[in-house]
Amino acid sequence: MHKDFLAGALKAGLVAGLFLIVNLLLYHFTALGAHYAGFVYSLPVLYVLYYGFSLIILFSLQMVQKNSASQIGYVFLGLTTLKAVGAYFVARPIISKTIDASAEKINFFLVFVLFLLIEVYFTAKLLNKKQ
Repeated sequence: MHKDFLAGALKAGLVAGLFLIVNLLLYHFTALGAHYAGFVYSLPVLYVLYYGFSLIILFSLQMVQKNSASQIGYVFLGLTTLKAVGAYFVARPIISKTIDASAEKINFFLVFVLFLLIEVYFTAKLLNKKQ
């Protein structure tokens, strides 16, 4: 189990790191760089935050698979809902900005979706392993 978790965490980290580099380069070499200076949260902070959420979810799902494999889907939905609520509270300063922060809002949402896709991928692998 720990080997599977570590392999999943490493793969998720590599994918996230690759997207972070692409995201940083996009803001560095395009006109979007002017928007980046006013971000509430830097890109590395967002990626680390969501990576932490993902690790907690993946570890929890591994534990559930060990104890009660038929509950993986329900646990995933519950943890993803908690993650979305947490993301809302983290995003409140971005949402409530009075100046135009559309680039930051879009970036925040896309990073959320990226990590959601990573979690869905690993959850699907766990569900298929059960059969």
